[in-house]
Amino acid sequence: MDTHERRPVATTDAPKAVHGPSVWSADEIAADGRWLYQLSDVEVSELCKAAASLDQEPLDLRQIDKDCFPLPEFAPVLADLHQQITEGVGIVQIRGLPIQDIGRRQSAIIFWGLCRHLGDEVVSQNAKGHMLGHVQDLGQSFDDPYSRGPYTHERIEYHSDACDIVGLLCLCPAAHGGESSLASAGLVYNELQRQRPDLAEALLQPIYRDRRGEIPPGREAWYAFPVFNFSDGRLSVNNEPSYIDSVARFFAQDPNTPAQHEGLALLEKLAHENHIEIPFEAGDMQFINNHTILHSREAFDDANGLGKKRHLLRVWLLDYEGMPVSDAYYQRNGTPETHRRPGGIVGSDTKPHALLDTL
Repeated sequence: MDTHERRPVATTDAPKAVHGPSVWSADEIAADGRWLYQLSDVEVSELCKAAASLDQEPLDLRQIDKDCFPLPEFAPVLADLHQQITEGVGIVQIRGLPIQDIGRRQSAIIFWGLCRHLGDEVVSQNAKGHMLGHVQDLGQSFDDPYSRGPYTHERIEYHSDACDIVGLLCLCPAAHGGESSLASAGLVYNELQRQRPDLAEALLQPIYRDRRGEIPPGREAWYAFPVFNFSDGRLSVNNEPSYIDSVARFFAQDPNTPAQHEGLALLEKLAHENHIEIPFEAGDMQFINNHTILHSREAFDDANGLGKKRHLLRVWLLDYEGMPVSDAYYQRNGTPETHRRPGGIVGSDTKPHALLDTL
């Protein structure tokens, strides 16, 4: 195929810098403790009460929304935390859930209930329809073009997911490593524009990505849209390094330009130089704005023994009133006519479900 004929075209008149609370340096965010929220005993009690009222068999998490997970005391706090995720620094880490006392099952119910207060819709994270993701080392490797980062122990480069808000609950931390590394996408964009505006421009153009076998009906095995996107003057960033690296297998020559690859390498370097590293404790719940935060995970080693492997639960959320994103995001899945917001991953026979089975 002639990739020059098929390459989507984007015209850009992008600003040379973006501003706002989501544009921060590592020193600034480390000194600003607002992103870390410690649960009070009263809040823990309310969360446990709400979970206990729903903990029965059979339990379908997909039927739980914020109306059936009432939090009269904590809900106003969650509204403020939601504002911090969507309009503030883009990070919230909720600490203090006593997972050792209440168990993994009720912790998962609490996590899901909080997610339904913080987002409007839960979307599938893969073609298998997983709406409650289990992030564990399953022996996969990025050398396999069909692998996924959550199922390896390897370091994951700075990237974005297919949603508005990413939520994680730590059931068990790693024996060594596995820290969550977060960087301001706005700061990285500004630095790229300052240091190498030619490479920033390259990342404002559509860049090809591999679907890694998760192909929606009627779509190609690959798709393309920019890393840097603007809508209503606001920057949103979407980067998928491993998916970009493996897309060349579909073409006679790499469809992405040398300038784009150089830009991605500099993006990774700048994110690493300006990141904050957050270790996970058991019971920690982390929520980030997927459009303003680039996130990474350090490589890790698991402890030996039943129930001692690093295990996180993950949810992808759509926020209907969230920041505007360009229609280019629909290249991944759906259309503006069929989906209120772009997000999620589907295949030809995806059946959404939220399983607690591996808890």
